[in-house]
Amino acid sequence: MPDPKRHHYLPEFYQKSWMGPDNKVTVFRRAYSGKLDPQRKARKAVGWEQDLYADLNEVDPARRQQVERVFMKKVDDLAADALFEMLATGAPPILQERANGWARFLMSLLHRHPTRIAALRAMVDLRSGEVMARFQQNYADLREEGDPETFEEYVVKSSGRLASGMFAQFLPMIVDSERIGNALLDMTWTVGVYRGARFRFLTSDRPLMTSDGLGHGESFLILPISPISYFLAAKSKGIVSTFKSAHPESVIKAVNHAVCIQAEHFVLASSEAQARFVDNRLGLAQRHKIVRDDRGQIFWSDPRPFIS
Repeated sequence: MPDPKRHHYLPEFYQKSWMGPDNKVTVFRRAYSGKLDPQRKARKAVGWEQDLYADLNEVDPARRQQVERVFMKKVDDLAADALFEMLATGAPPILQERANGWARFLMSLLHRHPTRIAALRAMVDLRSGEVMARFQQNYADLREEGDPETFEEYVVKSSGRLASGMFAQFLPMIVDSERIGNALLDMTWTVGVYRGARFRFLTSDRPLMTSDGLGHGESFLILPISPISYFLAAKSKGIVSTFKSAHPESVIKAVNHAVCIQAEHFVLASSEAQARFVDNRLGLAQRHKIVRDDRGQIFWSDPRPFIS
């Protein structure tokens, strides 16, 4: 049985495409000396943190791990089905349920990294009244089978657990945001596959390349989904067309550049073949005129110049 305390922010199902014949992936990190230190590791040992999503105020073990065991498991299970289909067909999911699941997984990647989780916990502590109000407003959508009919009844039934465990309520709420989810589903989706390219797509502990916001005309999300393929969602069909017509090497270089610059601790690959590329970027964002926001996130403007 998986360790319920080991919460993967880079899920094992997502890492699987980079796995070699030894059932391991190549992980690039910086040693204490600053030298790049590639290692072969099992997926279960990569991209996790103990009790990352746990309700730290909850004594009951089952309730403490509720977000990981129930919500994140559902997110990752549906996304795994969608990813399997995309890798098999080279196209976005056909079934609406899988598309919804994939959109939810993309939203989770915006929030599930340890740096972001720490910021969310701090925000919940600081703005508990506002968080409670948002939860009350969305209670009808978040209510599960067996929960009371009204928010007021839920508060009474929780016997104080609601106030102490607001983070465990808040994280699923923002990952399941109907507004952001609909914005993603309204975009044009495509999958690019480059079987004969010289280089391969990399991924990292922050693999999602995204615009600043998803509601404007140039909104986009780009995610490498295997060493030879990527997923793109864009508001502008022009962005999609540019990517589809661009030379494979240009797209791979642009996506890998973003993936490595964004990475906080590690880059993941199928082999050590691109070690020099990683070494020139991992942990060196300041050399590339990139600035993170207060959540540690990097936002990108129109991605087309990167592949021109």
